[in-house]
Amino acid sequence: MKKWLYYPVIGLLTLLATAEAKAQNFNTWTADPPAPITPLRKRPKPKPKPEPVVRDTVAMEVPKVEQSRLIKRGLTQRMKEHRPLEEDNTSVEFFANNSRYPTAAAMAGAQGNVLIRLQIAPDGHVSRTSVVAVEPRPIPGYSNTVPPAAMDALANEAQRVFRMLKFEPASRTSEEELSASFSLQ
Repeated sequence: MKKWLYYPVIGLLTLLATAEAKAQNFNTWTADPPAPITPLRKRPKPKPKPEPVVRDTVAMEVPKVEQSRLIKRGLTQRMKEHRPLEEDNTSVEFFANNSRYPTAAAMAGAQGNVLIRLQIAPDGHVSRTSVVAVEPRPIPGYSNTVPPAAMDALANEAQRVFRMLKFEPASRTSEEELSASFSLQ
């Protein structure tokens, strides 16, 4: 007998067998009880976060010691010519009484001079400051190299204090350069 006659018969039996299996599988019902419903737990209310401490930058700019007299403009020129006026000591005293040695600079053993340029508004208040020069001085027993961040801390402190200075009013904006000396003793 020829083999090709078996192929259609085998194919037909295969189709019937799979169709019967699908029919048995089609609609199955179970009488199992439904799964129990568990109520959701309520989440506890989150604890209120403590309010962040906001530092008032204006309060940080208030001088500890009030400036006794207004500083006369032209201070830079008088200092360069070594002809200071008696009242020019006001800026030195004010800086000494209101500056704090930055912790980062003290830990690094940083000391030196910082030259700050002040822009003074016509009303006598310092309107802008910028660092002109920073000159570190090495301390015996410490590394000869001072970290730049420590010197930046000294410059920032000098700017903070010099921004609080008050000069005599004038008809226009002027500039002064003041030096701040920091030393660990």
